[in-house]
This record gives sequence, C-alpha cells and structure tokens, in this order.
Amino acid sequence: MPGISVDFDWDDDELQRKLDTLIAEWPRHRAAVRRAIMEDVAGGLRREIPTSSGAAKQTIRLRDIDSQRPAKVVAGGKRGVDYIRPLLEGSRPHPPGSWTPEENPRLARWAARNGMDFDRVYWHIAEHGTEAHDFVSGPVAETQARAADIGATVLRQRGVFDR
Repeated sequence: MPGISVDFDWDDDELQRKLDTLIAEWPRHRAAVRRAIMEDVAGGLRREIPTSSGAAKQTIRLRDIDSQRPAKVVAGGKRGVDYIRPLLEGSRPHPPGSWTPEENPRLARWAARNGMDFDRVYWHIAEHGTEAHDFVSGPVAETQARAADIGATVLRQRGVFDR
C-alpha cells in the first residue's frame, strides 16, 4: 500500500521583512525604552528628595542615556548643590561652614525657609551631624517593578507591535 505525502511550503518573506525592519530599528527602540525607564527613576527621585528648595531637584539628570555604557541618573554637583551624598547618607558631626549667618548665607536661608533658628541648626549639625534620608532606594525599586510595563508602553507607542 502506498504511503501519503503532504507537501508544505511556508512563504515567510513578509515575516522576514518585518523581523529585518525590527532588527534594523531596534537600537532606536532600545534607546527610547532606556530613556523612559531612567526618566521614571529621575522623576521618582525628584518627588522623594527631602529638600525645601528646588535647587537639588533641578540637578537630577540623565547621563550616558544614548551611549552603549550603562545609563545613569545623577544628582548634585552643579548649581552649588554639593550636599546630595550627605543628604543621602547623613554626616558625622562637623561645623557646617562659618558660624555666623552673614558668612554662611546658604545655611541661614535654609534655616529661615524651614522656620528654624540659625544657631540651633548650626550647633545641632556641629554636635550631632545630619541624619540620612534614603530618597533613592524607593524610586529605584518602584521603577524596577514597572520596567517591563514601561518598556512595553514605549514599544507600543512606537508602533512596534503594529507591524
């Protein structure tokens, strides 16, 4: 008795073209996803940073976002904001600059903005240091938990799944 044979030929040219297009465009899609994820982290840091002025928030920015290196969110180091690490980690007792408000205008403005007496703030820092305020871990963990959804949203908005 003769056997049977079923011939099958799959025309995958259209699928191959779509995949080739996706692969060619992937670097731009990947960069858009990275940027969205890092912007989400930066936004979380801006919401959580415990400062009473906008100076520190305005120093939060992205670095190496369009390179092949790991993308970074950085804070401080510009606009005279050099207190991010002590804000995050706290500090040991130290004299916070000059002990007169006239010669220490930043601390004087901070104390006034927060309704505090300059001398009390100065001597508290000099005797006890400052406490740590972890404004980074929460936003990073929240973004990490949403990263796949953020990526999918970006790819959907770019029409990647519509092809």
